[in-house]
Amino acid sequence: MVKGPDEETCCRLLLLEASPGSLDEVCRTWPSAEVLKRALGETQGVADQISREKIKIVFSDLAAKGCSALNVLSQIRRVHPQLPLVAILPEEDFSLGLSAFRVGADDVLARPLDKEALLVCRENLQSREQDEAQFARTQQEAKRSLDDLLLLKAIGETTSSSEDLQKLLDRVVDLIQGALDVEIVSLMLVDEENVLTIRSACGLPVDMRHKVMVAAGEGVSGHVLLHGEAVLIDDLSTDGRFPPRDGAVRYRTGSLLSVPIQYQQRIVGVLNVNNKRNREAFTGSDQELLQTIAHQAALAIENMKLVGTLQGKNAELEQAHESLMRLHQDRTRFVCNLSHELKTPLTSVLGFSDLLLNFFDQIETSKLREYIASIYSEGKHLEHLLTGMLRLFSLDSGSENWDWQVVSLPEALFRVLENHDIRIQEMNLDLHVDFPEDLQPVWADQDKLELLFDALVENAVKFNRQGGRLSVAAGNLTLHGEPTLYLQISNQGKTVPRENAEDIFQEYSQLGELDTGKPSGIGVGLATCRAILSQMKGDIFLEPNDEEGTSIGLLLPTRMELNNG
Repeated sequence: MVKGPDEETCCRLLLLEASPGSLDEVCRTWPSAEVLKRALGETQGVADQISREKIKIVFSDLAAKGCSALNVLSQIRRVHPQLPLVAILPEEDFSLGLSAFRVGADDVLARPLDKEALLVCRENLQSREQDEAQFARTQQEAKRSLDDLLLLKAIGETTSSSEDLQKLLDRVVDLIQGALDVEIVSLMLVDEENVLTIRSACGLPVDMRHKVMVAAGEGVSGHVLLHGEAVLIDDLSTDGRFPPRDGAVRYRTGSLLSVPIQYQQRIVGVLNVNNKRNREAFTGSDQELLQTIAHQAALAIENMKLVGTLQGKNAELEQAHESLMRLHQDRTRFVCNLSHELKTPLTSVLGFSDLLLNFFDQIETSKLREYIASIYSEGKHLEHLLTGMLRLFSLDSGSENWDWQVVSLPEALFRVLENHDIRIQEMNLDLHVDFPEDLQPVWADQDKLELLFDALVENAVKFNRQGGRLSVAAGNLTLHGEPTLYLQISNQGKTVPRENAEDIFQEYSQLGELDTGKPSGIGVGLATCRAILSQMKGDIFLEPNDEEGTSIGLLLPTRMELNNG
């Protein structure tokens, strides 16, 4: 637009001259302005030059041999509805001046040009610019207030998901295609890497929609993304700013229109339209309409993103609440379980101790030994329960020290199985162990690895049936390109339902009711296993099992350089 006297260096003028130097008086009136000249008879692509060169004012003679100057003004006004146009009459011709105003001229001057008339013209254009700037500011403030109200209203009414966002984008594209009567529409959104990708389109091949990626500054869409300004091209072949790309043959008319999808000061995407069905070029009115649609689309897109974020946060809160409630229930159950488990051996210890204190002299020697053995046995059971519970707390809190080293899995497991040998024999279990000769070593803390195996073997024995099978098998795996050791421990006892696959590894959790045959223990064994494997970067899970019993699988880490060791 027109600048004040102190700002003329920012003003760029285009003079369409009927003959060389015919508009030099304009240059003398705007001495500091940057001036570009074209012969009025050679105005092909002038509308695109105005866009490319960022012209602020156009002065045009209305006399040229073999050229209709009125048609040139009409073409410029169609593409640039807000650009100041000043027509210069060859003489005082009321009819020609009226025609100039009809095709969009903002002012008409007659020859001979004089400085006073040009100064008045400049003041009028400057005043118009100030009025338009004030109007734009007022409109922007009102628009911003309306946007806030619309957004608040939309937030209250919208309960949308990512699937709804896609439906919205598709509706926007359909609306644009119908409103502008075009063949090709593409709606592009900015991804996390500031690259435009097509999210919805019509008139484009499906495979093209998925492979197009446009960086900032690349092509027309990238230009819009980088500069945040609309691009209206009257004829791509004469514009010169954007070299033809693959697929440009689809653009039959050569006229393109791209506008930013902008929310507040942030560009979130770009809308592109091509090929009017009537084969005409796009106009400034088309640009205004598309910008209005882009503005509403930006509000809707941001609204849906906000709703999606709120829904995500709400889901996280619900999940956290659910986890806290489950933890509360598990801990309540744990306290009851602990009370029950501790009370039984304590009752025995206190009962036998009371007998010894009050009737020591009357008890036979054999009975004394039996009572003392019971006290010792129950005391060991108490120690086992408390040690397991405190060890889990220590592992969870991260206060345990880890002595990382190479550990032989067979040696560690055989030591653990040896400790459970008596119980295995008492239950008459059929023990099967299957280790390949080339089994890789494990990278672990040996003490904690054996604690892990001890909990697994204890569970496999405790929950097995009399005379059942106890199987331990291991093998080498490559998981995500890394060497891994797989271990499986199975029994033929009660089968754990698949819906409880995660519950059995939770802290303080144990299947079975407290007063209806719940096995002994406080439910920390498998939770301890998970805590140890978490530090080892391993995994534990319930294996699918079509037969009776339960099978637990483990993935244990090893080191790549140990493969050849």
